[in-house]
Amino acid sequence: MDPDLKKPIIELKNVVKKYDDKTILKNINLKIRKNDFVTLLGPSGSGKTTILRLIGGFEWATRGEILFNGLDIKDLPPHMRDVSTIFQDYALFPHLNVENNIKYGLKLKRIFLPKESIKPSVFEKQKQLQKKWQKDAVAAMKKLDKIQLEYEKDLKKKKLPKKKLQKIQKWLDDSDFKYASWEVWPLLMNEKFEKKYLTRRITNEEMDKIVSEVIKLVGLEGHEKKSIDKLSGGQKQRVALARSIVIEPSLLLLDEPLSALDAKIREQMQHFLLDIQKKIGITFIFVTHDREEALRLSDVIVVMREGKIEQYGSPKEIYDYPINKWVANFIGDSNIFEGQIINESKMIFLNKKLKYWSKYKFEPNKIVDVLIRPEDIQIKRSDGIIRGKVISIVYKGSYYMIEVKYKDHIILIESSNEFEVGETIYLDWNITSMHLMEQEQFKENNE
Repeated sequence: MDPDLKKPIIELKNVVKKYDDKTILKNINLKIRKNDFVTLLGPSGSGKTTILRLIGGFEWATRGEILFNGLDIKDLPPHMRDVSTIFQDYALFPHLNVENNIKYGLKLKRIFLPKESIKPSVFEKQKQLQKKWQKDAVAAMKKLDKIQLEYEKDLKKKKLPKKKLQKIQKWLDDSDFKYASWEVWPLLMNEKFEKKYLTRRITNEEMDKIVSEVIKLVGLEGHEKKSIDKLSGGQKQRVALARSIVIEPSLLLLDEPLSALDAKIREQMQHFLLDIQKKIGITFIFVTHDREEALRLSDVIVVMREGKIEQYGSPKEIYDYPINKWVANFIGDSNIFEGQIINESKMIFLNKKLKYWSKYKFEPNKIVDVLIRPEDIQIKRSDGIIRGKVISIVYKGSYYMIEVKYKDHIILIESSNEFEVGETIYLDWNITSMHLMEQEQFKENNE
């Protein structure tokens, strides 16, 4: 694997976002690798869109760092970040046709002049200025370091009144923004120099060629001159995608872009997004509250809840090994019951002494939550771990969702076989299908 692909392209470090007295994001720490398809998944109000907007520069973090290839960019405006965004409503220009919507971002694009056409003295001047800019930035950051140390010392003083502490924290947050602006200042100055002396605007011929290639890539050939209001939802989504990738960003942010599409078109666009992401090889950060969409599309899923990251990992890891009951229920249909550990191989579960396996160790007498997914339970007409009665059957097209009553418990099972309500059946499962979780120590507000 290319070592660069292991490095995070985006890293959020201790990011807090507040609106007045309400905390929206609570100390977020997150690393996103290059070329991954990352999905932020969670219910409404969990903070996933806020993270997207902070990365895009449409919101400012209250405190913390937003590192892009190791550089804190939280002070940069959106147009100075190597990022494109597709919004939920696509934000297309209704007065421009397909071709001109896609071309819009290219009008600001510049390309480097041939090196041989530039005088050597220009490059020498650039080197001298780069040293000066870096020296000025380092000096400014050293001054801020001293101020920040004083602020941090003051924050540790327990006897200070609350208002004074809040004021010191605000000073600290403001100085952190100033620090971030000085970190990127040498790059911004260099960018201005390159724009003036080393680059030129893209020509109309070059622009037409690039737009033509992108239109072909997203499957919009023959629609170039159509007005936006003549397009279907799926076609509008493709225009938004084409407009975003035509400027060749390192990172594409997608804020629930498929939510307005009907089920069939939505599924087609999911396959299309996956295909495009692999072809162009850039990092996608995708926001959704649809668990099936997240499982289908993602290399990595970030499960959000009430401004915090509950769990981060591959779709398989999130689904098979959720960190707690809330994640288990949010990511898929679940059977979750209490179990009590006897020893490293046996537990009391569903009123029986049963064998179990877990990659985690639990102390004897420990009370845990035990998860078994509905598709991991087999229904038999004889010989099983427990015996129950069918109380409900719902046909789901390719399978039946069956509810079985066992003593005081209701168990959910997916089965391709048909059974009758009231029928007595036996349930069986493999011990590796049981996932043991620590019980949560706080109230689950979102269940």
